[in-house]
Amino acid sequence: MSATEKDQQLLHEMETKRLELKYLAQYHGFSHPKTVKLSQELDELFNTYHQLNQK
Repeated sequence: MSATEKDQQLLHEMETKRLELKYLAQYHGFSHPKTVKLSQELDELFNTYHQLNQK
């Protein structure tokens, strides 16, 4: 998988999780364990994306 493909995959995953996080936060609240867990997963994806794109 090329770097561009990896970037696109990560961006897609991040957007999907972001939308899911928005729903969970609205439905369960920001401190609900499901919301917190998904937020942490999104943070990990963001950190991975950032590391891959540092120059």
